Amino acid sequence: MSQCPIAHGYDPLDPATVLDPYPVFNRLREEGPVFYLPELDHYIVTRFDDVEQVLLDRDTWSAANASSPLIVPCDAARAVLDTGFERVPTLNNADPPRHGPMRKAVLSVMTPRRIKTLEPALRAYAANLVEELARETVVDLVDRLAFPFPGYAAFNLLGFPDSDTEQLKQWSAKRVLLTYGRLGDAEQVEVAQEIVDFWNYVKAHVAARRAERRDDMTSDLLDVADAKPDQVNDFDIVNMVYSMALAGHETTSNTIASGMRALLTNRDQWQLLVDDPSRIANAVEEILRFDGPVLNHRRVAKVDTEIGGCPIPAAGRVFMCFASASHDPRHFDDPDSFLVEREEAELHMSFGKGPHYCLGAPLGRLEVQIVLELLTEHTPAIELVPDQAFSYSPNALFRGLHKLLVAPRGLAAAS
Repeated sequence: MSQCPIAHGYDPLDPATVLDPYPVFNRLREEGPVFYLPELDHYIVTRFDDVEQVLLDRDTWSAANASSPLIVPCDAARAVLDTGFERVPTLNNADPPRHGPMRKAVLSVMTPRRIKTLEPALRAYAANLVEELARETVVDLVDRLAFPFPGYAAFNLLGFPDSDTEQLKQWSAKRVLLTYGRLGDAEQVEVAQEIVDFWNYVKAHVAARRAERRDDMTSDLLDVADAKPDQVNDFDIVNMVYSMALAGHETTSNTIASGMRALLTNRDQWQLLVDDPSRIANAVEEILRFDGPVLNHRRVAKVDTEIGGCPIPAAGRVFMCFASASHDPRHFDDPDSFLVEREEAELHMSFGKGPHYCLGAPLGRLEVQIVLELLTEHTPAIELVPDQAFSYSPNALFRGLHKLLVAPRGLAAAS
């Protein structure tokens, strides 16, 4: 560690960093490719090429720590989790040989055809939300659109009833804080019980689909288990559904909220989309690059190795800083400018790369595109409410905006 510089001034959970991490990322990235974080016992990898190298080198790097708590929960919280939380590696945190069968099972049921079949319902649901908020003078776009729409999409895909969406979103938000945040002991115990409740909910859902199949992805996965029991079993499916219940909506909610903040802060870029909606698909990529939903992802070294010239010991844990990589000037011209016509925007790291590339990327892109198409059509004059205070989920991985106040018909109509 004496050969790897210390990341002075960087704490991913510091409130100022949570609010705006990019100045720190820019400073670290230009000072060096890799730094050690003694408070969290992690190394942070800041540059695009080095992040890509870690993602692609499965012989050296394991995903085993990807979903593990960043800070070990207190004894009381662990005791609660031990009462009914039975996670095993599946998608995000599995290595070969287990990872392949899990991923193959999901790819076999999360097909382009299923997403295409789902699209009319998604458009109808989102259109209803947008048409309602378009009649308002001032609304919280997170509460009225960015929060409910991706939840509907993910939970509908998995077969959860619409009536449970609010509870599922709340469980997911708490789960993020226990896994990637810094909670006090009492709150850890409270959240641990909610995680156990969430887990038991998923177990009951899979059991219900085992008894009676429906037209949803959970039922399709059970069909795979019946046809290929050597590939997945019901316990695997509980783990996969639990994983997708978070991954299927959290990042898309964050992308919509951060994207609209970027577009309305850079109003000329919003107007480009209003004037020519054909620019929307590329705008989605620029949103993902500029202020994407995942700040950092994690890996652990299988062997003694080095990255960016810095030695990493076996069992050394790293943050792959996706947000920093996507602002690396070695790969992006003028990276701190938000430009919806940027040619290289799709090179961003928001969905990862390689064998763990995000399975939900096509659906996530579709949802953000639907939202932008509807908002440019129904609320072309939309503006940010001035002088509002922004806040984000206090965790080290997900970039989640809590609230975004907008005037759908413009500030003049709201006054």
